[in-house]
Amino acid sequence: MEMTEKKDVRRLYRERRNRMTSEQTALLSAQICENILNSQLFASVRFLYAYYPLGNEADIRAVVREAWRCGKRVAFPKVFGDEMRYFEVSGFEQFSAGTFGVMEPWENRPVDWRSGMETLVLTPGVAFDFYGNRMGFGKGYYDRHFSAEHDCLMLGVAYGLQMAKRLPVGEFDVPLSLIVTEEQLTEV
Repeated sequence: MEMTEKKDVRRLYRERRNRMTSEQTALLSAQICENILNSQLFASVRFLYAYYPLGNEADIRAVVREAWRCGKRVAFPKVFGDEMRYFEVSGFEQFSAGTFGVMEPWENRPVDWRSGMETLVLTPGVAFDFYGNRMGFGKGYYDRHFSAEHDCLMLGVAYGLQMAKRLPVGEFDVPLSLIVTEEQLTEV
């Protein structure tokens, strides 16, 4: 697989997402959140790795609020050089602007939950396919962090317009367990 191929695919799907209006982003994000919240999957997990939406990424903060309300433990990523670490937070006031303009958690409660079926990772990206492949921004943070040593449920969070027939895959790409869009939550 050529790096230019991945770069072209990434650009195409980023452009698609960037054409969305704020109204479309809000509506589709709400539908995505409903699909997560109404799933048996959400009801069954104790730990949630989340992300703070950047730009017009699917906004999953409603899922995070409900997780806190249900007593689930929630953590968000923070970037340190080439690596990403997670920190538990209990409110949206525990963030500040960090790397790439992403809101990042305060560094006071580091976590490394590896409890398999009890841990759900909400995973953003630029493009996804129904084979469990995900394409991020090309830095590899999620793939490095959630390598084979982790046994968590990886849920790709996407708008339908981010779904590809088949994405190019690299040897270090970590596959997803499930994909959620505004239409459905699907096991892959």
